[in-house]
Amino acid sequence: MAQQRMNVQAPIERLLARRWSSRSFAAEKAVTPEQVAACLEAARWAPSCFGAQPWRFIVADRFRDEPSWQQLLATLAPKNRHWAQHAPVLIVTVCDPLFAHNGLENRWAEYDAGQAAISLCLQAESLGLCCHQMGGFDAASLRTALQIPEPLHIMSVTALGHAGDSTTLEAELQSIEHAARARKPLSELVHHGVWGTPYAPPQAAGWEARYQETAVEQLPWFHTGLDDDIARGIDALALTDGAALDLGCGPGTQAVALAQRGFQVTASDVSWSAIEAARSLAEAEGVCIEFHVDNLLESTLSGPFDLVVDRGVFHCFADQENRQTYLETIRRLMKPGAILLLKCFHKSELSEIGPPGRYDEADIRGFFAAGFDIIDISNSHFGPTLCSEAPKALFCMLKRRS
Repeated sequence: MAQQRMNVQAPIERLLARRWSSRSFAAEKAVTPEQVAACLEAARWAPSCFGAQPWRFIVADRFRDEPSWQQLLATLAPKNRHWAQHAPVLIVTVCDPLFAHNGLENRWAEYDAGQAAISLCLQAESLGLCCHQMGGFDAASLRTALQIPEPLHIMSVTALGHAGDSTTLEAELQSIEHAARARKPLSELVHHGVWGTPYAPPQAAGWEARYQETAVEQLPWFHTGLDDDIARGIDALALTDGAALDLGCGPGTQAVALAQRGFQVTASDVSWSAIEAARSLAEAEGVCIEFHVDNLLESTLSGPFDLVVDRGVFHCFADQENRQTYLETIRRLMKPGAILLLKCFHKSELSEIGPPGRYDEADIRGFFAAGFDIIDISNSHFGPTLCSEAPKALFCMLKRRS
């Protein structure tokens, strides 16, 4: 399946994260009657107003009733028909606009039919199947072909089957299948308290979600050891021991490398899943590290530290208030004369992927003017090796004033 990674703002169930409206189906692989029944049973238990269950389904299975399946396929819009012809099962969702118990209009019938349809799709996902709901069809032809009574509203057609090879799709559909999965942010979809007040999810929730949904080795910032520039900076400043803080430690590879160099390491991250992964790595490597789940904007860390390594936290704070909190907290955690090794996105990095902060040398000098001396600022990149796709970065060495 060509599903792309989701950039979620809070952790969600993996079943929901995996759900993907694929257009690629394995035409030769049937869906068993038991699997179809399980999907329909899940839909049967969907909630509905007054328990009316206004939805009805028509199932057309190419392996068991090809004539009905062909009739249904013929009513789809040409673009849908092109890929849906490989789905072994097509399911029509209809709803009754009237309550059965009193004959009055059921204003929630279509809403309830939608709840039943997504229940069906999620059950399919749990069984290792995939679904794609369609609104592109000729309703009049579909009604005639399948003899659907006139009062019922035809809502959708769902393709159901096993995932296929997306490379067999035409080029235009392949690009859609491989495109990044995107949704509007919660701030555009949710209002807090009253209309017009955007909802803001806890920032830490997004990081926790990333670590829950993705293996640490597959995260774009993963590196097996210290970044080369950080290692060179430590060597150039002849830092060999002392109390060190790995800020935003992620999977813990930088923290472990610091401990192996002789530092007494404290490592923090907003994600408890990241901390668990880092703690497991430290145990495997036989090093002693003190780990904390900690949000720098509300930090409970005490310090003081001789060295702070920030590989990708500062650029998470693009607004002035949070940036000021960062500066005050970092200075509080550092001993006079302590070193901050800071790596952040460069202003010339135009990709929209990742945290929002983008800075140049002048920005860094301005932000850290109060309380820090600049030792060196150089152009760098994120990632273990330099390549054209490596995100552009600034590597900064700063010293806390007394």
